[in-house]
Parts: sequence; structure tokens; C-alpha cells
Amino acid sequence: MFTAKGCVPGSFARWFACSQASLPAAGLVWTFVLLGGIVFLGSRSVAQIGRADDVPPASANPSAPGTPPGKRPSPPRRPAIVKTPTGVAMPLGRPAEFYFEEGNELFDKGDFVSARMFFEQGGKVARPKSDLVEVLQRRRDVSAHMAVGRQFERESQLVEALAEYDKALALEPVNPVAKRHAGQVLQMLGKAAMLTKNWQAAIGYLRRAQELDPDASTQAALVTALLRLAMEQSDPTEAQRTYRQVLEIAPGNEDARLGLRRMEARLRTRQAEAAFQAGRYNEARSEYEAALELDPEHALAAAGKTRVEAYLARQSADEAYRRRDFRTAYADYQKFQAVVPDDPQVTERLRELSLRLEPPLPLRGSLIYKLNTASPFRIRLHRDQVESALLDSENPIKPDIKLEGRLPAQDAVFRLGKSSANVTVRIAVMPVADNDYTAELIATPKNPRSEDVIVVAEWQLPLKGGVQWKRQLEPGAYRVYWQGPFFEVFDPTGVCIESSRQSPLPRQPVTVKVKPIKGVTVQVVEQPNPGNDFTFALNLAVTSPTLLLLDLSWDVGKK
Repeated sequence: MFTAKGCVPGSFARWFACSQASLPAAGLVWTFVLLGGIVFLGSRSVAQIGRADDVPPASANPSAPGTPPGKRPSPPRRPAIVKTPTGVAMPLGRPAEFYFEEGNELFDKGDFVSARMFFEQGGKVARPKSDLVEVLQRRRDVSAHMAVGRQFERESQLVEALAEYDKALALEPVNPVAKRHAGQVLQMLGKAAMLTKNWQAAIGYLRRAQELDPDASTQAALVTALLRLAMEQSDPTEAQRTYRQVLEIAPGNEDARLGLRRMEARLRTRQAEAAFQAGRYNEARSEYEAALELDPEHALAAAGKTRVEAYLARQSADEAYRRRDFRTAYADYQKFQAVVPDDPQVTERLRELSLRLEPPLPLRGSLIYKLNTASPFRIRLHRDQVESALLDSENPIKPDIKLEGRLPAQDAVFRLGKSSANVTVRIAVMPVADNDYTAELIATPKNPRSEDVIVVAEWQLPLKGGVQWKRQLEPGAYRVYWQGPFFEVFDPTGVCIESSRQSPLPRQPVTVKVKPIKGVTVQVVEQPNPGNDFTFALNLAVTSPTLLLLDLSWDVGKK
């Protein structure tokens, strides 16, 4: 195999460059490397072969003088033929139009090397400065770039191949063959970028591939890349824009439609969060609900809606508390605490309301506890809950329990009753405020064998009590409330000027007596009863500045 001097065999690109150098000017040797051998054209240029102005040799002219009479003249000399590297025979000495047409046909078939040679030969034989010369020159350059690009593509050097195809398109922007090859390379580059999850690069390649050479597989890959990019975009607005691009390409794509709804839900959730932080709870709830309509599975919107409804419940509870609708307030505070369990203000408010809303509480109560055992045991009593266990065993026990009333959550007289003679009972823990009014008893049977033992405990609330309150008051109408241990006074504008804990009013229907006050009109509005949660209410009409001494008392007498 022969090569041009100074050229090293190798890739097609290197060979092509060398082949350019191997095309000599007039008077030099032109050597073509072929699959089957070498065509040697002597010392004449390609442009000179087959030219009409060449002087034929004497042997080729039948009428040449000097031919012996009677001797048959030599046949006309056949035009020289050059074979391209792909084996296409290119006759020399034809007009430029021939090379143009043949080159176009070869180009359309994808034989860019041969096409280039035909275009180049046509340019050499064309009339100088004609339009055809310019066309052939351009077609030759396009073919050259396509040939190099095709070789790069075969060697999987896709970026380099695309660069050559782009050069061809720069010369002929609407060339369908160049567009097709560039589109194929762009599709391969796009799919390669998808494998590395470089969605932006993949989209750029695939979008241009679809513009140059529309194809169903390219469109499908582009849609997939756009969807994956949208799923990874943290900004809902950007993701929405990406999903809309998918719908522009594939209007019926359900993934894009669902994604668009999810992004809209995220944006509505952001708006809801902003409204929540600003204390606009109703607006926040509306935005959360809108988000959930768009995306029922949106966890943040669902959690946000639950949270904002809890804060709305607290607002409702505060309002109900101000108007002394304690049952509504208690229910709404419980809703809030279920979501925000560590709010100290609400915890304290619920503790207060549990006292205000306690059911009727008998002034006296008792516990009768019966158990068949010979082992010591413990009894714990809290409100109306009784727990017990053997001291020396974890085995459960099943006593008979009779509870009258409940242990009050306030100071009361707690003592042992008349227990059975076969058991010793002591009070281990007295019910006081520090232990939330929990009592604990220890019982020790006296006999070594199991038998029934009975433990009795009793308690009694005060049978009478009262409140005294002293304050300098200006003229006006005042309201006084007494409920359980809570004593409150509100001035004429509705502002609470006294809120304290006093001797508790019993959770029983009792009559509260008011000591007359000189210069002050007293009106009893309500006496304690189950309908008002055992609340005493009193109006005071002060006509002149007064140092008020309010004296309230109750007495149920001995039973």
C-alpha cells in the first residue's frame, strides 16, 4: 500500500487530510489509495485529463500523416477512470454538470468521500467564475465535513462528529442528509447524558435533535428527560415550567399533568405557610385545602391543614373562654393540645377548666376495698381511679371495690374508716396538691392464711366557707364570679381586675349569702347549680368612690 509522502496510516480523518495533500497541482503525480491497488495518472493533473484542448498522441489520430497506406489505424484512446476509496469509478474528461449530478447522487447515498471527489473534479473542469463553480466548491466542502464526521461517528467520537456535521450545516443549513446525521448524533449524545442523569445536557441535545430530524424515539427520550428534570427541581415554579414544556411536546402526557398539579399544590402550600406565619389562619387553611384538592397525597399540606386547624381551635377556645363558655373552650383547647401538646399556657388552661367543669362532687365520700389474701398490699386512689397490687408479688389481684363519690382535687379531710379487725391499715401518702391529690394506703393482713380483709377510707369536704374581698372602686357596674376555687371581678369596661384562688365553692347546689354593703347595690345573678357548672354570679352597682369590702359565705349545715 502506498501513501503520500509524510502521511502516516491511521484513522479516516488522518487519511483524509493526507489524501488532500496527495492531490497535486498540474504536472505532479496524483496517487489514490484504493481497496484493490493504485491508479497512477502519470504526470498530468486531474483537470487536464480528458480536456478537449489536449493534443492527442499521433497514434490516436487515424488521419495523422505518416500512416502507412493500408495499415489499420489505432482505436481511439479511452478516457482515464479513477476509482474512489469506496470503489466508485469516476471517469475523467466529463463536463462539470456530470460530476455535479453524480456527486449529488453519491452524497444522498451517504458516500461522502466519493461525492467530494466528484465535486472537486467538477470544479476543475467547470467554466471559471461560473455559478456552478461556487456550488461545486460548497458541495465539496460539505461532503468533506460529512465524510470526516461520519468517520468520527464510526469511532464513537460523537462530539467531534457533531462538530463536523455542524460545519456542513453552516454551509447548507437545510441539507436534509446533514440534518439527519446531526440529529442521530445528537440523539445518541442526549441518551448518553441521560445515563449520567445530566438532564439539562440531555434536554439540550434531544431538543436540537428533534428540531433537525424529528423522530418518535427522540421525542420520547426528550419527554423522559424533561420529566426527570422536573421531578428533581426544588423550585416549584421551575418545575411547573418544565412540566409545561412536556405538555407542549406531548399534550396528553399524564405524568406531566399530575406533576403540574403537584407543583401547584406545593406553591399553594408555600402560600399557606406564609399566611400561617403571619397569623392569617383562615387564609392558610383555604390555601392548604386548595393544595390538597390538587394533590390529595401532599403530606406537607395535610400536616399544615391539621396544624392550622389546631390554631383556629385555639382562637375559638380563647374567645369562648373570654365569654365564659368554658365547655366549648375546654373542647377546643383539647383539639389544640392534640396537635401541639407542649404549649404551657394551654396545659395550664386545661387544668383550670377541668376544675371548673368537674361533675357534681359529694361533700362526703368513701372507699370500701375487699380482698382475699394473706399478703400485704397497696391501694392507690386518685379521683375515681383505684389501683392496687401485692407488695411482694407482681401477680394481678382482683378485689371487690365500692367507691362512693370520688376523691376531690382539693383540700379535704382524709382519714381511715372502720376496716376489718384482721388487717392493719396505714396512710402512706396523703392527698395534697403536690401529688395531684392522690392517696396511698398500705394494708397488712394479720393472719398467715388467706381470708377476706376489708379496708375502709373516708373523706369529707368543708361544709361551709366564704370569701372576703376588699378594693377601692370607682362608680360603675361590676360583675363578680365565684366558681370552685376561682374568684374573679370585672370592671365596667369588662377588664378583669381580680383573678385569684380562694376557698373553693363546692360542686353542689348551695346558697351563697352576700353581706349588705352601704352605698352599693347588690344583685345576685346566679346561684351555683349544675346548669351553670356551679357558678355564683353577682352584680355590684357602685354610685360613688367606695372602699368595697365584699363578704360572701355558704353553709350546708351538718348532715
